[in-house]
Amino acid sequence: MTTQSEKTITSSAMAALAAIRNRDVSVEELTNIFQERIEAENANIGALSNVMAESALKRAKKIDEKLGKGEAIGPLAGLPFVVKENCDIEGISCSAGLNFRNDHIPHSNAWITQKLIDSGAILIGQSVSDPGAFDVKTEAVTHPIDPKLSVGGSSGGSAAALAANMALGAIGTDTGGSIRIPAACCGIVGLKPTFGALPMDGIFPLVQSLDHVGPMARSVEDVDLIWSAISNQQPSQVDLPKSVGIDPKWIGETDVEIQKQTGNLLTLFSDLGIEVVEIEMPDLNEICDMHMNIFVVENAAFHLAHYSEHRERYPPIAKLGFDLVDDMSVGEYVRNCKLRVEFTKQINHIFEKTDFLINPTLAVHQPVRAVDTLTIAGAVKNFTAAMVRHTCLFDHTGHPTLAMPMGSTDSTIPSSIQLIGKFGKESDIMNFGKVLEQTYLKKM
Repeated sequence: MTTQSEKTITSSAMAALAAIRNRDVSVEELTNIFQERIEAENANIGALSNVMAESALKRAKKIDEKLGKGEAIGPLAGLPFVVKENCDIEGISCSAGLNFRNDHIPHSNAWITQKLIDSGAILIGQSVSDPGAFDVKTEAVTHPIDPKLSVGGSSGGSAAALAANMALGAIGTDTGGSIRIPAACCGIVGLKPTFGALPMDGIFPLVQSLDHVGPMARSVEDVDLIWSAISNQQPSQVDLPKSVGIDPKWIGETDVEIQKQTGNLLTLFSDLGIEVVEIEMPDLNEICDMHMNIFVVENAAFHLAHYSEHRERYPPIAKLGFDLVDDMSVGEYVRNCKLRVEFTKQINHIFEKTDFLINPTLAVHQPVRAVDTLTIAGAVKNFTAAMVRHTCLFDHTGHPTLAMPMGSTDSTIPSSIQLIGKFGKESDIMNFGKVLEQTYLKKM
């Protein structure tokens, strides 16, 4: 295999899958290539907490045997994947990044893990998470493109592994933005599906009314491939929407570079005949206050009920939340739950006027790793609150949301845009995203 053909085959899941089926590369050969990359890169990046080299090669050889016999293989057969360490993998330690869970060695796979295996994926490693998935920094992981930058979190290991080309697909979880935030930070693509679209069985909970699991990859095309394999959703025939909705207030508080790229994108929509509709979204400050209250109350209710003896071994951000709950009233929690219902109704009403919502994934462009605060529209906010500001609403409303790069820029990593769709319309979102990715955004 030439250097150029190797580069092509390992650059995308779609290209690799075609090469495997055409017998241009064996699954064992492809697995070895990615294992060599992991050996070369992971010591410096720290994206993977567990490298599953032996089992990956064993599985690769079995798929090659099936191919040799002309037997059917799964839709993801031969593709190297990493799975976030809060998802159970049979027979290995699955700690969710919490040291008091190091001895959790499951006897069965999480639903998502088993679905990947059934689809033929090669599990090549566990990706590092913020401990317990509580935060959005994944500080243990170094950004593979620029060490000064944050990889985001809590699925930071998954995003960094993809950005470093150590895998072709990854699984992340999202409770306030933990798939989309690292996707934006690392210049990749991540899908937070409709709430409940994929079972959470075998995944260590964070906030059960908000937890989602979903795919991550280096392109919308690849995410769509993974989504089609792990869901029962029928492909969409719709490419371009008639209209998209934006709230100028949400865009107006973002960094200059993000505003510039969003403006270019909106102009592009108009040029394509897509109507850009100004809509009014819920107030961002109210959203963040609601999210914080529901998050800490429900989180503490679960974790202190099951792991109270380990309270002091939780990460600082978790312990802070546990302490805050002690001073919160039941009435305040109930009020915020009602507010969540109202926000969901508001978004559903907006979808009566437009096909998609468009919004930047982050308010801050290329957040720096070694900071505790970020400035948004002149206001200093703690790092976590600033990072989830534009993402957390859709965990509460449950609408499917795709985070993808906005196009080429002069920056090291492009800005990221969220495409938000109606319940159960992931395929519509990805068809739109693929058209933007393949035809339009590369020209920006």
